[in-house]
Amino acid sequence: MSWKDDLNYGLAAFGVQIPDSVPMDEWAGSLAKKPFQNTANLVAVSSVLFYMAERGHNPKVNTIYDAMGYCSTCLSVGYADIFARTPVGKLIATFLMTIGPSMAAKTADGVAEAPSIDTQQEILQTLREILSQLQAPQQPVLPAE
Repeated sequence: MSWKDDLNYGLAAFGVQIPDSVPMDEWAGSLAKKPFQNTANLVAVSSVLFYMAERGHNPKVNTIYDAMGYCSTCLSVGYADIFARTPVGKLIATFLMTIGPSMAAKTADGVAEAPSIDTQQEILQTLREILSQLQAPQQPVLPAE
């Protein structure tokens, strides 16, 4: 069973399934390409969804700004005086608390760059040298006289 199957199993309680056509690994990897923009987008989208889910059910969510404050704290310290009350609100909160800290940590890093081919070749060569040293027959160490 893959992690996507495990996630779908948990989401089934909310009547939600991740379609097979969604390439989750590629999607998750693309989040690091523009960390600030993607974090801001995540806060914006999750705030709207959280507001829609919680308004009328949660006395502490009266404006979109209440929802935005809650969603942005879920990305970092998780401290707020608002708690999700609806199943959809709890699902959004769970998602934010799971992926949020790693996204928030990358926010100030700037656009991610792939290592150059020269760097990758140098790393590969170093690893091969280490492996050859590990595979070389070892000389026995004689006790000192």
